[in-house]
Amino acid sequence: MARTSGYNTVPGYSALAEARRRLATAPGWEWYVAGALGLAFAAGVVAGALTRWSLVLLPVFAVVLGAGLAVTTAHRRALVASWRQGAKGERQTARLLAKLERDGWRVFHDLAIPGSRANVDHLVIGPGGVWVVDSKLWGKRVHWDPRHGWMHGQAAITPELNTTRWEATQVEQALADTLHAAARHLGPPGGIDVHLAWCVHGEPLPGGKLVVDGETIVNPRHLLAMLRAGRGPALPPPAVEEVALPAETVLRPSLPAT
Repeated sequence: MARTSGYNTVPGYSALAEARRRLATAPGWEWYVAGALGLAFAAGVVAGALTRWSLVLLPVFAVVLGAGLAVTTAHRRALVASWRQGAKGERQTARLLAKLERDGWRVFHDLAIPGSRANVDHLVIGPGGVWVVDSKLWGKRVHWDPRHGWMHGQAAITPELNTTRWEATQVEQALADTLHAAARHLGPPGGIDVHLAWCVHGEPLPGGKLVVDGETIVNPRHLLAMLRAGRGPALPPPAVEEVALPAETVLRPSLPAT
């Protein structure tokens, strides 16, 4: 497991923490309304103040409120399940990335982006370059839509891909001085960029890989080959270490694990 300045970087840690936070969140306003109506009805029964119309309307209110409670509860459970699935996908990707370490790669998980609440699922630094890897665990079919492009289920892929592209840009900016300094190991006109990759679990992609807006999205069996092939000049071991060491302090664990 990768170490970062005395902390473990744990794949999926912040996603699981978010799931727990949502489970512990106080009930929504619908539950307070339900409680207030229940108390009002009980008080009316005790005081004998309920009219015939209130007795007629009470079942209607109960049905409407019950439906609202059911919808909000289902939505909350779906959000929690989504975060847990995200954590599961990150753990699966982490097991794959661990195989790179024997080849001189440095692998980190669940790192916070400085100045933001966003996090990077995985950062890998090795001969094939510097990569931000985002994990996905999908259960809906990937298909082409003439209006929105590639989709998984009813969600367009491009907006999510742009988020990962932004994360890679933020990492590159945070490590700008380090990347510039390490580029001297490559020789002119060497330069080190931060690339992005998506690893999609659970749903097969056409041919195992897909190019969307110039970025390659892969199923797990293609991930390591893509990273090893790299994009741009290969990084020698001194460059890998020179980038990895500052990354341990600049990009802190999203949530420290104990």
